[in-house]
Amino acid sequence: MTDITFHGGVNDIGGNKFLVEDKGTKVFMDFGMSFSQEGQFFSQFLNARTSNSLNDLFELGILPKIKGLYRRDYAKHMDFDGTEDTEIDAVLLTHAHVDHCAYIPYLRPDIPIYCSEESKLIMQNFDETGSDQYLTLKERFRIHEGKDGTMMRTTGDKVKVPRRIETFESGKEFSIDSIDVKPLPVDHSIPGVHAFILHTSDSTIGNTADLRFHGRHSDDTEKFVETCAESDLDLLLCEGTRVNAAASLTEFDVERKVAQIINDTKGLVICGYPIRDLDRLMSFYIAAKNTNRYLLIDMKQAYLLKLFNESPNLKGQFPSPTDKNIKVYIQRGSWGLIDKDLETFTERQLLQDYGTWQREFLDYPNAVDYRDVQKNQKEYIFYCSDYRLQDLIDVKPSEGASYIRSLTEPFNTEMEIKEDQVKNWFVHFGVINRDEDWHQIHVSGHGDGEQIRHVVKDSHAKSIIPIHTQHDEYHKQWHDNVNSVNQHDLVTI
Repeated sequence: MTDITFHGGVNDIGGNKFLVEDKGTKVFMDFGMSFSQEGQFFSQFLNARTSNSLNDLFELGILPKIKGLYRRDYAKHMDFDGTEDTEIDAVLLTHAHVDHCAYIPYLRPDIPIYCSEESKLIMQNFDETGSDQYLTLKERFRIHEGKDGTMMRTTGDKVKVPRRIETFESGKEFSIDSIDVKPLPVDHSIPGVHAFILHTSDSTIGNTADLRFHGRHSDDTEKFVETCAESDLDLLLCEGTRVNAAASLTEFDVERKVAQIINDTKGLVICGYPIRDLDRLMSFYIAAKNTNRYLLIDMKQAYLLKLFNESPNLKGQFPSPTDKNIKVYIQRGSWGLIDKDLETFTERQLLQDYGTWQREFLDYPNAVDYRDVQKNQKEYIFYCSDYRLQDLIDVKPSEGASYIRSLTEPFNTEMEIKEDQVKNWFVHFGVINRDEDWHQIHVSGHGDGEQIRHVVKDSHAKSIIPIHTQHDEYHKQWHDNVNSVNQHDLVTI
């Protein structure tokens, strides 16, 4: 028998954590964060306590209370044993969106994480441009004796522990003890997404991951559905984020509409899109080429493109950060020395204004700062994140500027408040002054109703469990054996 325990990702959009057990082999598919669960208890100014984070998350039902699963430093400090061996053999990661991977930093580093190379690089980008711990765990609660005999907290390289990351090849089957895994690429709004077909000792299980048919890789999703049909699935875990939505535009529609707005704009074009959605970056990149402008990206995007172009397997899939149609925007650093007299502050202090990962971009031949943008506004499509709106103060958009927002529309009160705040910035600078100036052009990373219907019906699975959705009634219309489950329910196949 094969058991699946649904520790997240059901009756919810995101938070996928599916524990598959077969003949003593235990494998998680994803270990992600539920935005809705976190939002019930936490906010920007209220988070789990570092000194007690595991117990906080156990108490609130956000993480499953499983011994041997979590990093030893946390478990020991929080009196959750931590000395025991783990029974978890692996985590299979579909992709590096936080609702699928955000809690990996809590896991033991000796539990292997199987993922695509793209997902590994995206997690590396998270780690090296921020403070996450996907690829390297940094032990907490360690102390050592200092030179003067006092006990000090241990930091730096002494606390770094590399995680075991195993990258798989698309379509190439591999085994984790009694479970054979076939990873298949699918189209989504981030590179490297893979659905899985698992062959256990007595059953075959499919997991769609997050998928769509309206991006740049719809053929991959179609191939996955065909492979499901050929695999005689006993069970398909099928996403349904937008199962109640009408037919979608395509990524190519985004590219075309963006180009139209750019052509109609006399001044600076400002845009916002998901920072690691490289398909969307491609839409703006192609639109920039077709309208004779430069796409001006920030350093985090430049660093991600650098990682992809340094990979022998991925080089050329996306433009390099030195591409002739791209410029890299150097924002003000912590002291704002980018425009100061370096005879006063020195070159060394300018470098200290930026993180180690940022410094090489200062010397890029295509690096620009706010002064270049101010002088040549008609030349640029300027990427401006919701978290870097202060850059508008430096750039000072002139008359004739436009803003293209290529992000999901708000679906709760918190997101509506955030969007109003963003609008305030663009109203202040005269970029928008009426609703029609707000150019919202976006397509989701998830399939609409007709697309999910195709997956349900044409995968020919014997049974379906809806995941990543709050609308399982649609799956039930399209299949006569749909089993709805609740969080922490166990299903035996």
